[in-house]
Amino acid sequence: MRTTWCRKPLSQRCAQPAFPRKWVRPSPVRNRLTEEPTRVFEQVPDRIRTEIPSAPKLSDETFVLLRDFIYSKTGIYFPEKKKYLIEGRLGKRLQLLNISQFEHYLQLLKYGQQRETEFESLCNIVTINETSFFRNEAQMNAFQQKLACEILSKKNYGSRILRIWSAACSSGEEPYTLAMLCLEHLKPRFPDLHVEIIGTDINTAVIEMARAAEYSHYAIRSLPELYVKKYFDNTNGIYRLRAEVKELVRFEYKNLINHQTMRQMTHFDFIFCSNVLIYFDQQAKIQVIGDLYDSLNRGGYLFIGSSEMLHRITNAFKLVSFPKTTVYKKE
Repeated sequence: MRTTWCRKPLSQRCAQPAFPRKWVRPSPVRNRLTEEPTRVFEQVPDRIRTEIPSAPKLSDETFVLLRDFIYSKTGIYFPEKKKYLIEGRLGKRLQLLNISQFEHYLQLLKYGQQRETEFESLCNIVTINETSFFRNEAQMNAFQQKLACEILSKKNYGSRILRIWSAACSSGEEPYTLAMLCLEHLKPRFPDLHVEIIGTDINTAVIEMARAAEYSHYAIRSLPELYVKKYFDNTNGIYRLRAEVKELVRFEYKNLINHQTMRQMTHFDFIFCSNVLIYFDQQAKIQVIGDLYDSLNRGGYLFIGSSEMLHRITNAFKLVSFPKTTVYKKE
């Protein structure tokens, strides 16, 4: 997603659209179960290794205990109507580990020697990953046409560093979209620009997919042809991002509900955290948004999902309106 750079006035260049105006449907990213459960299984006490049931049943009482455990660790809340989702997804994991009861699995999560590894697998299973390149056209246009130019114009020549955080980045489409926009629209206008993009997620499986930066034809179906030809190499239907894009982005494991790790994320000009708050209850939303606010530079911007709002969470941000989207500014 390189064209000849022309020396147009800055105001004209900032107005270039990010990509054709058409609806982009998000593509689901499949979760991967841990393929090698042997080390975890070896830590399961003999007393809870039994014949594998065809379909482990999750009682209402155990569902509440398991749900509360997940919430305490991730901030993600599953109401009673989502019990089927937990039962179905984790049921496969129990069969893989040869554990017959959800009660025993909960004990493994809490007290097993490999509980940290198993918690990682749990997160990979229960998190929902939905993403695509250029997913939110209005946000991307606001970013590259107006806001990035505004922030970079205030930075001194020779020290223009643009720091961007894509929180809950899934398999990397959003941070890589931002990287391509920076190369295509911002770097020609600000030759001294240095871009730092960090993508984080609680799901380690999708982080590995993001680092690989390999996508199917279906995954890149909505990309403008210019971007595909310019920033991808096609090998037998596998589209690999080129080094000039990948080198702008690094990926890390981060749990947004972990206040201590969130404090490490600082000095960002932009934070993208779309369609994440909908999985949190009010208390978790307040904590996460407070941490994101602290992570922004003064004058920085926060992007959230189009169906999400902050008016019942915080009034610390200034609302900035753009066509078909709203952005939150830290003043």
